[in-house]
Amino acid sequence: MEKIAFGDTTVGDLLVWIGIAIGVLAVLGMLSKLFRKQPKSEVLQQVRCDGCGWQGQVSRIAGRCPRCNQPLGDRKAGR
Repeated sequence: MEKIAFGDTTVGDLLVWIGIAIGVLAVLGMLSKLFRKQPKSEVLQQVRCDGCGWQGQVSRIAGRCPRCNQPLGDRKAGR
C-alpha cells in the first residue's frame, strides 16, 4: 500500500479516495430515489368513492368502485 501511484500519492491514498467517492455516490443515489416524483400513470388514477368512502387506484378506462360499483374518476365525468 506504500507503493507510489503518481507524484506523492500512494495506492493506499487512492483506495481511500475511491471508497469515499463510492460512498458519496451511494448516498446521492438513495437521496434521489427518496425525493423523486412518481410519474403520472396513463392507466391508473387515485380516487375516492363518494358512495361508500373507499379510496385507492382504479383504471382510467373502466374505473368503478370495487365495493359499490359506482363509476369513479374519468368514468364519473362521462355520466
